[in-house]
Amino acid sequence: MSYEKFDIKKMAEALQKGSVMMAVHCESCGAPLFRHKDGRIECVNCGRLYRLTPGTGSVEELPPLEYLKEDAVSLLRDVEKLLLNTRDELKLRSIVEALKKLRDELGTG
Repeated sequence: MSYEKFDIKKMAEALQKGSVMMAVHCESCGAPLFRHKDGRIECVNCGRLYRLTPGTGSVEELPPLEYLKEDAVSLLRDVEKLLLNTRDELKLRSIVEALKKLRDELGTG
């Protein structure tokens, strides 16, 4: 296998940031996949995203819309934790208003 088509610099950067090179490869370009600290599985060579297939240990490509939904839910869980620890009433009221606007915007989509 020729490694000339792979972006070795991006791979090295991913490793330096704590990502783990996996023993599986991108279906599109053949480069090894990387599991990032946040759990994302990505081909740093071409940018495709993957997820583990439950019970098999193999991976499947993740459609962009599905990844974005999973990312949004993960962020909302983080926000929930932060909100539960917030002690500033004014700040919390502002955040609640922003969340209501977001809810309304999502409801019209």
